[in-house]
Amino acid sequence: MKRTMRTTLAVAACVACVAPGLSRATPDAKAQGEIDHLLAFVAASPCRFVRGGTEYDGKAARDHLARKLDAVRSRLATADQFVGRVASSSSLSGEPYLVRCGTRELTARAWLDDELARFRRGGKLQ
Repeated sequence: MKRTMRTTLAVAACVACVAPGLSRATPDAKAQGEIDHLLAFVAASPCRFVRGGTEYDGKAARDHLARKLDAVRSRLATADQFVGRVASSSSLSGEPYLVRCGTRELTARAWLDDELARFRRGGKLQ
């Protein structure tokens, strides 16, 4: 089985495990715009994303988050829920995702929360 297929199946299995705990909702246009911004921000970032002990570039990280999002989109109402339930940690292990920007390392949650706050204050994609 190809790696991408295994990854997709693993993501789907993980989401199925946490999905019953998520309430039914769908992001409205504003929330979807914020989520789309965060995904574009991740893809454009020169930072490295650490998931399961392996580093990924921004595009690979964005693609992973988009696959997870697709599996639970109907159970999210806000961009904050996207960050907390999808983009912060592994659905399988619960291990937090990390972001390495030069010599600085922080959790993906803190990094994305900061970007979401900046965007809500009227910021544009950096």
